[in-house]
Amino acid sequence: MPDTLFKTGYDQLVAKLQTITGLTVFNDPRNINVPCCIVEAPTIFVETNVVADMQFRVIIVGMGTGDNRTLDQLLDLADLIREAKIGLTEARPTTVDYGGAAYPAYELTINTKVSP
Repeated sequence: MPDTLFKTGYDQLVAKLQTITGLTVFNDPRNINVPCCIVEAPTIFVETNVVADMQFRVIIVGMGTGDNRTLDQLLDLADLIREAKIGLTEARPTTVDYGGAAYPAYELTINTKVSP
């Protein structure tokens, strides 16, 4: 069986996010139900054959038209992730398109280190 360092790192972040009360987490945008959080494919920096830094793009998808109520909702969800202390380094407002629909969103960067 192959070493699954990268998949394990991805699954660990998804599992950690799923433990946050008040945050709905998806790892497949085909299944989203807003408001929610989507964990996208990571960027991987290999330090050695057994240690890697993984940088995740995590999208918080809001419900609404992008007004102040939507912004408050997005910021509240981003704060839940910040409070979990799991490597959040950046948050940027954006708009995302899933399934042909545009949503107000925040793009978060989460950095983790994985090893067997």
